[in-house]
Amino acid sequence: HDFFIHSWDSQGRKLTIPNAADAQVPVLQFPEPGEGLRRRKREWVIPPLSFPENRRGTYPLKVFEVHTVSDGVGQAEDPMEIIVNVIDQNDNKPYFTGENFFFISSTPGTEVVRVEAKDDDEPDNLNSDLRYHILNQDPPLPTDNMFEINPVTGSIRVTGRGLDREKYPQYTLTVQAADMAGEGLTGQTKVILTVTDSNDNAPVFTQSLYTAIVDENKKDVEVVRMIVTDEDEPQTPAWNAKFKIVSGDPDGLFTVKTGTNKQEGILSTAKVGRNQEFLHNIGRYFHL
Repeated sequence: HDFFIHSWDSQGRKLTIPNAADAQVPVLQFPEPGEGLRRRKREWVIPPLSFPENRRGTYPLKVFEVHTVSDGVGQAEDPMEIIVNVIDQNDNKPYFTGENFFFISSTPGTEVVRVEAKDDDEPDNLNSDLRYHILNQDPPLPTDNMFEINPVTGSIRVTGRGLDREKYPQYTLTVQAADMAGEGLTGQTKVILTVTDSNDNAPVFTQSLYTAIVDENKKDVEVVRMIVTDEDEPQTPAWNAKFKIVSGDPDGLFTVKTGTNKQEGILSTAKVGRNQEFLHNIGRYFHL
């Protein structure tokens, strides 16, 4: 058989021999395939990923390595770009940050607080899509569902009527955040709600009738002291009493002021008047 033989040296120069029958051309012997070693194609082997601790907060420089496996040495190929897309795994639990202590005074239906949890998984991904839920309310009084939480925003609202600081001054809510839209990993926190006082209790006189006698032509003379009680929180504006004469003294002969303890009204003469005996139901003429 006549055929051409082409060969190239390492510098890429081509050499062609036109006639294989030429005596100067050595005869190439190709042995039959045996069971010995065979040449394999090159392979890339990427070892398991490892992310060493980096205290500077930057990504590691070497995450991937490429190992070539070959039975021979050949011509190097052109560089090749390999793009690796890392798919997020749900490997982070939701967690709450900050203090969860709040003071509330609200009517049903209004927002009192808002809690927020975080998740270190990929943002805008199902693995970081959180839902909130109240697991427990302590105390469960006057009902066990005094509060509700928006599952998406974490906004807590008062739902039941009966917030009464004098009876239940504080509530502890156990709030859970779950990723995977509420079906995945969970984190919990305690939310402490302290009920602030509102002016929902009127002051009450300890006596319904006060009787006193005052001498004539006396000014700035104390006539009587009137005591009241109030069920609101002591020493708060809702508890402090303020006294005022509303009727029965058209000539302005008397004045009333609040004592230093804020629960006592002191009635005194305001100016010199006619001789009179002051005997009346004073309690009817005062309000707070």
